[in-house]
Amino acid sequence: MTRAFLVLGLFSGLALFSTQAQAGQISGTATVVDSTVIEINGQRIMLWGIDSVMRKQTCTVGGKFWQCWPAAVRDLQLLVDQGPTTCELVGEPDAYGRVLGRCTVNGQSLNEELVRRGYAVARVNEAPEYAAVEAEAKEEKRGLWQGQFLTPSEFRTRFGILTDRP
Repeated sequence: MTRAFLVLGLFSGLALFSTQAQAGQISGTATVVDSTVIEINGQRIMLWGIDSVMRKQTCTVGGKFWQCWPAAVRDLQLLVDQGPTTCELVGEPDAYGRVLGRCTVNGQSLNEELVRRGYAVARVNEAPEYAAVEAEAKEEKRGLWQGQFLTPSEFRTRFGILTDRP
């Protein structure tokens, strides 16, 4: 009988360890919520290391207004439509239930690819490795860099938007 409890305890411990190991990762079909927020299996995930334009933000290209937020959202949707998304979660959920995540689609970094395409800017305090990728996108005038825009942090400051990160 003691042996049975020992075996049961061992398997219970392994099951708990396995669950905790998987708790830091979420995978599945992603839906786009915002320019840097996706949802997988009901969990909202803010993309770690990057920032992008906000819903009410406009940009200019050649002196004309351009609705850059919908373009950024469409680009993110194109990326997540390529296959299942896997996110390594960082930190605890914020007041809105969102967590930060480093996400991949087919082994490709979603976060870095948005910066590379010019639809996100690097948060160098979180991901200094994205700074060079951003500089390349800016030089090549990709995405948001094809015109003028306020960086997301400048936009939030100018318009008194206090929410930033979890």
